Amino acid sequence: MQKLRDHPIRQKITVVIMLIAGVVLLLAFAALFCFQAYTLKQHSAHELTVVGEITAHNCAAAVMFRDEDAASQILGGLKTMPQIVSARLESMDQQRLAFFGAERDEGEIKAARLGSGLRMNGNRMLLAKPVMLDGKREGTLYLLADLQALTSQLLKLYGGIFGLVLAASLLLAFLLSSQFLRFITDPILGLAGTARTIADHNDYSVRATRVCGDEVGVLTDAFNQMLDQIQSQDSALQGAQRELQKQVDALQREIREREQAEEALRISQQKLLESSRLAGMAEVATGVLHNVGNVLNSVNVSAGLVVEKLRRSKAPKLAKAAALLTARNGDVGEYLTKDPNGQKLPGYLAKLGEYFIAENAELLDEVDQLGRNIEHIKEVVAMQQSYAKVSGVFENLAAHCLVEDAIAMNTGAFERHGIKVDRQFSPVPLVRVDRHKVLQILINLLRNAKYALDEVKRTDKHITISILAVNDERVHIVVADNGIGISSENLTRVFAHGFTTREEGHGFGLHSGALAARAMGGSLSVASAGSGEGATFTLELPIACPIPNT
Repeated sequence: MQKLRDHPIRQKITVVIMLIAGVVLLLAFAALFCFQAYTLKQHSAHELTVVGEITAHNCAAAVMFRDEDAASQILGGLKTMPQIVSARLESMDQQRLAFFGAERDEGEIKAARLGSGLRMNGNRMLLAKPVMLDGKREGTLYLLADLQALTSQLLKLYGGIFGLVLAASLLLAFLLSSQFLRFITDPILGLAGTARTIADHNDYSVRATRVCGDEVGVLTDAFNQMLDQIQSQDSALQGAQRELQKQVDALQREIREREQAEEALRISQQKLLESSRLAGMAEVATGVLHNVGNVLNSVNVSAGLVVEKLRRSKAPKLAKAAALLTARNGDVGEYLTKDPNGQKLPGYLAKLGEYFIAENAELLDEVDQLGRNIEHIKEVVAMQQSYAKVSGVFENLAAHCLVEDAIAMNTGAFERHGIKVDRQFSPVPLVRVDRHKVLQILINLLRNAKYALDEVKRTDKHITISILAVNDERVHIVVADNGIGISSENLTRVFAHGFTTREEGHGFGLHSGALAARAMGGSLSVASAGSGEGATFTLELPIACPIPNT
């Protein structure tokens, strides 16, 4: 699996498609073979019962007169049926009148001693039929059948068919995926190639080409805007550096003019601060990748759930039921009313219908969740593009709804890692916030809590989310975990730009979250008793002012 992760995305998608196709075909053929084997046994049992009734009737006179020759002649006719391996006819006192087959078969018949009826043991069936004459039982006929040969033939037939169908299906899946995957992978590979070129040559004048209008196209536009800002910032920083060097040289040359040099240095520092403000625009693009990456995890979980539900679908069973009706095309009514299997079919179809309704509802829920996540990706990109230009739209919202949305986007990750989420929601007024900024902050806090719990070896992993109103102006959303905690020396640094304690972290999430909370008139703070004692993050949001009646 690790080797597959390092392969190109087109190869990984092709392998997944072919693997799914192969597994589905294998399950379908296995189910079909089991059904055919079951049908074969039922048909053989019925046929054996009919033959037993006819033979027992024909043997009545031979049993009554104890005519062994006649009895042997009648049983000899059963040798034409290959599945019947042994037959025994005996009188009421269990004296054998006629027999054919192996000695071990006769021993099996004697050991069973069925009075009447049919007994199955794997591929072997033993039938006991009473021999009746004028309503009086005169003896017993035993028939022993072995279906091993028929089952082997059926297995060989289905094995050959499965091999041909599997090979053809995998070939077709490979050909189709090779043709159509380029519509998905080419834009991504193009964007990756542009990023690689820029990283190798430090040439910020290169721009990515937008080839589609989907989320990748939006990401391409954001990527190009980021390059515009970085190029501008680089030029500004170089100019500021040259100017600063000039001022330093002037300060060294004109020691007596200290006051004038200090003023020049102050002006240069102001220019550097302005350049730093421009450099902060690069953080906007970094925030896009961070926040979109968070939501893409939820998108991946929802897509995996949809694939899993489709894999477990009982649609093939409906095809089997249809095949049963098609096979009885001429006598469907008789089959549904008289045949035991046919009488069960309407109820079976009704249960299948109920299952498909429930399955459809579950798939709709997952697709709806997938759509909300994708919509959030679009909104994150759009919001980040205008972050430094226009403030977001502020709405009066219920705090618990925002928290539930953030939890829903992390539910899959929490379940995989065995994390329990405790909700402690108190009734609070509406808050006046930018919906998407709050959602980004909460998602980032929940992700950080999950990472903190991943690094501790304990079974009682839990995250507690509390909502409470501290006064008439503020609502607190508190996210607490019992993870690795934060050391005292890091408590004052967790919101600093670029600070992180995780190897794969980048240190932008909490920094951008604190800025977003401050922009909405709130704040983001942290508390921890130390390493191993967990951490508590508090998001403070302003309460919505009541709208006056007009």
